[in-house]
Amino acid sequence: MNYKGIVVTWLFKTDLTNMNAGEGSSNLKEIKTYSNGLPYISGQSMRHALRQSMKRENPDDFKCTPEFPCGNIQDCWTCDLFGYLLPSDGAKRWSPIKASPALGQIRTQITTDLIFRMVEDIKCPKCGKKMYPLSGRDEDTKNISRGTELTCIHCNEKFPAPYDIRQALAYKQLSENTYRTSISIDTDNIGVEKVPKINTDNDSIVMDGTEDIVNIDCDERLKRVKAILNAIYNLSDFANQSREMTNATPDVVIISLQKQYNHRLSSALNLNEKGNVDTKHLNSVLEDCIAMKDTNIFAGYLSGVVNNEDELNDVFNSLNDNNNFKFCKNPKITFDEAINAL
Repeated sequence: MNYKGIVVTWLFKTDLTNMNAGEGSSNLKEIKTYSNGLPYISGQSMRHALRQSMKRENPDDFKCTPEFPCGNIQDCWTCDLFGYLLPSDGAKRWSPIKASPALGQIRTQITTDLIFRMVEDIKCPKCGKKMYPLSGRDEDTKNISRGTELTCIHCNEKFPAPYDIRQALAYKQLSENTYRTSISIDTDNIGVEKVPKINTDNDSIVMDGTEDIVNIDCDERLKRVKAILNAIYNLSDFANQSREMTNATPDVVIISLQKQYNHRLSSALNLNEKGNVDTKHLNSVLEDCIAMKDTNIFAGYLSGVVNNEDELNDVFNSLNDNNNFKFCKNPKITFDEAINAL
């Protein structure tokens, strides 16, 4: 694998969801927004979802957690691919994976969903029957403090409430949108740790290049790169997925394998609020990336995601005759072709 960098940029369409909430007030989970109300998913959340997606398929390769890093980049994918900070050892590692925030592209209506948290049942200590909460009764909506005298509706036994009871109501903002995001992989620095070589001859201190103290073999590096690309295709581990299941799997995707480390491709897919890709800009960015020496680009999309699908198709087809560009049938084939090219 002779590539120095890989950039994956894509659009993905979500259903009604809140994938990355802000703090909001005590009873409201607000959608994080930018640019006059457009939603976004933070880069930190994108990296977390990517790490979880990789960990599902390769659990034995993650030896630690970001909160308690081990610093072993030879064997631990957490520390190698996502970086770490060990203040006690004076050690840190920059992550070879860079993730942009996922930016919502279309102004859509935000709806608010009511979250009702059910309280734990209280049972009568004498007859053992459930007496709280009872649906449809006035007392079910009351807040009850610990020690409040309760009366069992079954046997009329009186007893104090064993704990505070509150049926909490909360609200969550939800929206559907199409997001644009990118991930860059610095393949040259995966599994590599360099330190400066210090020359102290002639009573002077001079840096004389660097030396590798860790440098994994090519097969292991390729295994980690393939795992990253497969994880991007399976990206789904965001917040609140138990209630509003959705995913960030690429719907329109472009992947570049580059001999130069460059993020140019990340700006290729701009979507206006009518759901149209800026195909003029897309074509210019792709031609610019193709001009980089020995760069290979793969692209594919699902139908029904962007409104000017015919124009998008024309751009990809017009570049398909170029040896450095391949228009694939769909996103899955696009990822497979890129992985095979590695």
